[in-house]
Amino acid sequence: MRLFVDTSTLFKKYVNEAGSGDFDKLFGEAAEIIVSPVTRIEMHSAIAKHVREKWLSEQDAKKLSIEIKKDFIFYSRIFWNDNLEEKSVEIAQSLSLKTLDAVQLASGVLSKADLFVTSDKRLFDEASKVIHKTRFI
Repeated sequence: MRLFVDTSTLFKKYVNEAGSGDFDKLFGEAAEIIVSPVTRIEMHSAIAKHVREKWLSEQDAKKLSIEIKKDFIFYSRIFWNDNLEEKSVEIAQSLSLKTLDAVQLASGVLSKADLFVTSDKRLFDEASKVIHKTRFI
């Protein structure tokens, strides 16, 4: 199974939080994990936020950053191009999403994955309108 995974869900692979077990199982069943071009940036932003909020130590954050960099070699990535930009604009104009969520959803649409997976309720609600196989974790 080919999965498109947004940042909110992929982060569960690295930090134990609600839904991490469900994602680990799904991750183990996947033949391919596909991510958007903004996912790695958002992952590091989330790590920095967790450090600021004292949920992660600086040392753990550095370890996570190294692990993420190594793992990203194995993820398929949607690349930024004119098609992604146009689809993102279309989604931003037609749905109630923040900019980066519009990029995530556009990436998911263009990936033609078997399943779009998110842990963001608003993104899930909007994604369900345009992608038939969508899962909230």
